[in-house]
Amino acid sequence: MASLPILNKLSARSGLAKKSAALDKASIISIAKRSALNESCADSHVAINGVEDEVPWHAISTAEEVCDELAVSSSTGLSAAEAERRFKDFGPNLLTPPKKRSFLEKVWSQLNNVLIWLLFAAAIVEGALQSWAEFGLVLGVIVINTAIGLIQEGKAEKAADAIKAMLSPNAVVLRDGERRTIPADQLVPGDLVKLKSGDKVPADLRLLQATNLQVQEAMLTGESVPVSKHLHAAPPAASLGDRRCMCYSATAVVSGQAQGVVVATGDSAEIGQINKMVNTVENIKNNLIHQLEILGRWLAVLVAVIAVIAFLLAMLYVGLNFQGAFESAVSIAVAIIPEGLPAMVTIVLAIGTTVMAKNNAIIRQLPAVETLGSLTVICSDKTGTLTKNEMSAVQVRTAANVFHVQGVGYAPEGIITCENGGPLRDDQMTGLQQMLRGVVLCNDSVLQKATDNSLGKGGKVIYKPLGAPTEVSLLTLGEKAGLKGKAVQQSAPRVASVPFESEHKFMATVHTENGKRVMYVKGAPDRLLPLCDSQVEGVQLSQSGPLDAKYWKAAQAEMSSQGLRVLALCRAELPERYNLESLSAKSLLQQSPSGLAMVLMVAILDPPREEAVAAIREAHAAGITVKMITGDHSLTALAIGRMLGIAGKGVVFTGPEIDRTNDEALKHIVMQCNVFARASPENKLRIVRALQVGAQANCCDDW
Repeated sequence: MASLPILNKLSARSGLAKKSAALDKASIISIAKRSALNESCADSHVAINGVEDEVPWHAISTAEEVCDELAVSSSTGLSAAEAERRFKDFGPNLLTPPKKRSFLEKVWSQLNNVLIWLLFAAAIVEGALQSWAEFGLVLGVIVINTAIGLIQEGKAEKAADAIKAMLSPNAVVLRDGERRTIPADQLVPGDLVKLKSGDKVPADLRLLQATNLQVQEAMLTGESVPVSKHLHAAPPAASLGDRRCMCYSATAVVSGQAQGVVVATGDSAEIGQINKMVNTVENIKNNLIHQLEILGRWLAVLVAVIAVIAFLLAMLYVGLNFQGAFESAVSIAVAIIPEGLPAMVTIVLAIGTTVMAKNNAIIRQLPAVETLGSLTVICSDKTGTLTKNEMSAVQVRTAANVFHVQGVGYAPEGIITCENGGPLRDDQMTGLQQMLRGVVLCNDSVLQKATDNSLGKGGKVIYKPLGAPTEVSLLTLGEKAGLKGKAVQQSAPRVASVPFESEHKFMATVHTENGKRVMYVKGAPDRLLPLCDSQVEGVQLSQSGPLDAKYWKAAQAEMSSQGLRVLALCRAELPERYNLESLSAKSLLQQSPSGLAMVLMVAILDPPREEAVAAIREAHAAGITVKMITGDHSLTALAIGRMLGIAGKGVVFTGPEIDRTNDEALKHIVMQCNVFARASPENKLRIVRALQVGAQANCCDDW
């Protein structure tokens, strides 16, 4: 009998699962373990711990402990019966759709306006006076105004529904010790899910196994490059982008393989929290709506007063009878009502929305067009909004020179200049081409050239990345230097390779060049420097000298401090008798140094859009402050902020710092800081609300 209260608590939590789509960790653990409690009261002690446990999933020491919490075997997964039981308790792995208003409710929201009610009153009076032309005109204005409002509201609903398209349709799971492919909406907490390159993560997972796993999380964190995952627990206060032992629903696997245990589904997942916030954001009346409501109220009072005065004058002063005086008063009242005002306001706003759409700006609500004319602060995301979400090489550092790379995006448009901005000499360009051959050869990605014929024949040439963004940026760099990727790769066939592994942070390829075997190694500078004993000097590969480790470490530190992602390229000529079958990451690491020569370092960044820089310059000239709120790293955010001219004194406020700040203090912080990094979706809403409290933020972009 001692376990009865516990079972009651768990039954209550099970009921919660059926009524409320979002569950906290304690509730998930309780429901997952309920079957074990029903079988044996001895397990009640474990259930209590699960209910009271407040350690987040990413902070639990080992993946095995996560499996114990969820009462699942890491070798066989859930049984079919247990999965069915949990599915009944947790419900489908789907996002709860927002409560949609009926057609009549939508019509009522468009008609429930003081000006519209005045038009209805005018129409009734015109009908009573049998002025059918005026009656039809007023009703026509009401119908047109309502129709335009309904159409625009429908477009806004489609924007909110777009999140659902991000979810994976299927999932590969381990149940009863066997691999099965099931619809993703049938996943439950405790399921073991298999991931491979190209998959969409179907639910929030704590990783049990991971091999070279990289996941694109830009839609959640704002990071431009895929994130390498591992099995080590993260601190409890770690931001979303720093939880490397987790994979989140709707993100995409770029490379590698993994197995994870489902810890949250549906609205309990991170994407579910975003969906909930999108559906529950309150619509704030902007200045236009507010002023129209005030106008409508005063107009109603004015019409009533003038109608009464006109009626009294007509009877008492002019001497008309009651009917004549009433008709005169009504005629004057109808003449005062601006029946064309609602229609004109709607039409003007619709024209403004169309103009904005032609300039690639989507307006979700018509009144927002007027708001753009009175805003004081613009809050914007970084990745894909202020930047193109296309990695670009911006600097090349050799032992003798520093080269700057112009142009944004994957299209090979832009030139390479010297450190002083001047053009390269012929010998410098020739030498740089020789050095950059390695970044093209030691590369598993493809820069695909295609033609966009969506607007008809003879469309614009576009470049599509196939593979890792950083590698594609290196192919673009080679194209800017005059190296054609296919031609270079055909001239030096690959004969061996060491694939990239997140554990070692480098990859290597061996090629046949001019009858010699040449090995190129590309990766993190801190991993490659210990493997080098020399460096390429001057502008020719044949010019070599002893390694200046201090120079390269200083160069890496300088570029990294600017928020740049730094890759190093090394080179070595292998003897003819070298056994290529023995080539591996382990063999390279064991031969330290392994005879490699440091060739160059490349700094990569997702740089700002040129049009974004110009737009911010115009906003500043108009007295508008621009704030960037991103989930990317602080140094990267600050670097982009400086390029955009919004960094100010270089102050960056992070998501974890926002979490530790109360609302009152945040009001003052948001006024002084323009760059926010490592921000979660919840952080973004708090920032905007803090600005709105001070009547500052009138426009929030890309959320």
